[in-house]
Order: sequence, then structure tokens, then C-alpha cells
Amino acid sequence: MGKKIIFALMSLWMAVGYGQTLKVIRKIPHSGYSEGLDYHDGYLWHALPKQLVKIDPKTGSVLNRFTPATKYSESLVWRKGFLWNVSFHDNGLYRGTLKDDKIIFERKGSVPEKHAWGLTDDGKHLVVTGNFSKKLYFVNPDSGKVEREIETPIKDVEDLAWDGKGFWSSSFSDHKGSIFRIHPKTGKVSPIFQLPNPDECPVIDGIAFDGKNLYVTGKHCPSIFYIERPTERQITGNP
Repeated sequence: MGKKIIFALMSLWMAVGYGQTLKVIRKIPHSGYSEGLDYHDGYLWHALPKQLVKIDPKTGSVLNRFTPATKYSESLVWRKGFLWNVSFHDNGLYRGTLKDDKIIFERKGSVPEKHAWGLTDDGKHLVVTGNFSKKLYFVNPDSGKVEREIETPIKDVEDLAWDGKGFWSSSFSDHKGSIFRIHPKTGKVSPIFQLPNPDECPVIDGIAFDGKNLYVTGKHCPSIFYIERPTERQITGNP
């Protein structure tokens, strides 16, 4: 192995670190594909390319199916009574209103990079990722303008979930079956936390926080995993 490769691997280990195995509370049946996940009012909301689905988090049963904003949906998040959706079809940022078992979407702006992969709400901003991107962008939901951005050491940040202190996410190509938390100001990444069997969900692309624990799923993934959120000491290394 060449010196450059060894140095690159050492740099990666120093940048992200490696943590512990995640504790799985239960597994929920899943379609086996994912483009984004959110938890809202006791239900999971799941973005698929051609549809958005409302899921019973106890059984995995699909309760409703909705048409997304565009013909290829990516991530979604509920914010103040509206369902926001980003698209792989274009660079639009869409706000949806639930009415008579339908969601009516209107375009409210554009994401900074085409094909935003991840979307969440930190209480003030809509936070989006890019396309094979290291960056997180903080978008004002009223104006649609980017107010700030941070860069992470991860080359392809996936879906996002805000837990009140940081953003949980994954990598599309690296760290199979694993998640990490991103610091909201610095972009620094926590240790990597891995599923007990990473091959069960090799490409995590869907993550949600219910106020206590995390839901994760992905591509080639027959389950939604309800997992115990790591402690702050595990995440930060501080007592």
C-alpha cells in the first residue's frame, strides 16, 4: 500500500473516528428501498421515487400513499403543518398542504445544489444536502435563501434527522450500515455507529428522530430499524 493511500486512510480515521455498535430495539418490515424518512405526530413518513407513504411505526403497515411534488421524489420533512419535499428530478424546494387525503405542493424556491439528497428542519431552517456533496445548507423557509452552510469530512452526505443538538446522517458510498452525527456549527462528525449486521442495510438512506430514538432504513434494506440513540457521552466523548 502506497504512502499516499495510508495517509488518506489515517486522515479519514482521525476526521470521523469509529464508535460502537448500535442497539436495535426492534425491526419493522420495509419495502427494501428508500429516499428519505421523517417522524411526525406518531407516524413515519417515507419518500420513495414515485410516492410518499405514511407508515405505522409499530407494524410497518402503509396507511396512506400520496403523489410527491415531482416525478422523482427524494427526502421530506414536516415543518409547522406543512410537508416539505425535495426532488431528484429538479432542484426545486416544495411545500405541501395535506387536504382531503391529497397533498397539494407548491414550489417555494430552489435548493443550492441540484438533486438534494437530504432534508430536515432544525426549528429555524430547512437544512438540505447536495448531490455527492460534503455540505449542509441552511435555508430560510420563508425566503428560500441560503443563510449559511457548513462542510463535513463526508464526501456524500445522505438523508438528515435533527435531534436538537446535531444532524444524524449517513454516507451513500462509505461506512456500510452506519450512521453518525454532524455538529451544526462546525460540520465535525461524531464517531461512526454501526448496525450489528451492516450487511442487513448496506446503504442507509433514510433517518428519522422521534424525540427519543432513531429510525433508519435504506436501499437493499428489508427493515426499518428502530435503534437506541447513542448517549451524548458516546457521541461527544464528554461525560
